[in-house]
Amino acid sequence: MSGAVVRDTAVRKRGLFIGRVENLMIQDGILFHNKDIVHKADFSTQRELPPQLIIAIPLESKALMTYGATHRLRGCRFHKSDPIIATAILYTEPDLVQGAAKANIRSRSIVLSLSLPWLERQMAGKHRGSFERIFSHHLSRFDWTLPPHLGQIAEALNLTSSQNGPEMLMREAFALTVWESLMVNIQQIAFVSSQRHNEQPTRLKMLLMDEKVDEMALADIADTLGMSVSTLQRAAKKELGMSLQRYLRERKLQEVKVRLEERTMSLQEAAEHAGYHHAANFITAFRKLFGFSPKQIVRQGQEKPD
Repeated sequence: MSGAVVRDTAVRKRGLFIGRVENLMIQDGILFHNKDIVHKADFSTQRELPPQLIIAIPLESKALMTYGATHRLRGCRFHKSDPIIATAILYTEPDLVQGAAKANIRSRSIVLSLSLPWLERQMAGKHRGSFERIFSHHLSRFDWTLPPHLGQIAEALNLTSSQNGPEMLMREAFALTVWESLMVNIQQIAFVSSQRHNEQPTRLKMLLMDEKVDEMALADIADTLGMSVSTLQRAAKKELGMSLQRYLRERKLQEVKVRLEERTMSLQEAAEHAGYHHAANFITAFRKLFGFSPKQIVRQGQEKPD
């Protein structure tokens, strides 16, 4: 751990705020940015950030922060009891961060800057896949709620200016715990997504056991399963080996084949039950699936003695 401390006093000298801004190198690859200021005048700034993972933890602020050209964060907590929403943004290339605030606005926040080499050292193989699915491109973003105990620690650290050994260790432990919290939440998202993906075929099969599904439109089936029509089609293709329409059509043909063999349904009734308005189309589809015409079943049944 390094005890190097850089105090950003340039803004204070220009008389734009009162308070404290600290940039602390708490570990090789981790910068701890701590801010508790009141702006004395309307304020705006921008600077370029190198590749890194930013974790912004707003504690009290109506300032507007813009990361890159896409992510705007207006961190605002009305009460200390409100949850703290942390935001992680990945810079894979140099890009801007911009800030703006009105006069007399108080801004309190902690921002962790994690270098790419540090990230590379931290991610074991089992975590890399989940991380890279979330942070797949420049300025990828992930928001999550900090656990209450981490929020309380963040509040305490924000008000601390001591640079003694125990205080620096607390900052380091906090940064590592926030990182762990981020990874836990990323893996939970990946697990839930995996569970949903695995559940869909099972739920689809269970639904297909209900004969009512034969009368349902694709959109209604998809809505019942809580997925889009396109997702339904992909799930059916994977689970059934064919489109859902084809599966339902062939299932109907299988059913009427049995009914014809049992002589409980006429050829015309079989065609209508299978969803064909024209007998010729029904016969063609039946022959394509089974290799023979339904008329052959009817003739065989007529030749059998009652």
